[in-house]
Amino acid sequence: MAVEQSMWRVNDIVAYDVMRELSASVQARLIDRVRHGDESARTELLEVRRITLAVDGYDRPAVDAFTQQIQARDTELAQAAPGAH
Repeated sequence: MAVEQSMWRVNDIVAYDVMRELSASVQARLIDRVRHGDESARTELLEVRRITLAVDGYDRPAVDAFTQQIQARDTELAQAAPGAH
């Protein structure tokens, strides 16, 4: 009896977890902006959440692409945060 193996490799799981952690960081920064009156951040927050949930964890190129995108946005938000300079 053959056992079917998952298509994920260990480094794929790590990449997916990094993507999810970055997304959580961006979402937290956006929530903070919403709490401080930036209503445009609410729309972006919902979009980041939607895209994060839509990324197929088995599609490594999609995970890597979104990770790069979300990393750049996390950096932008961190630099724009009060007291970041």
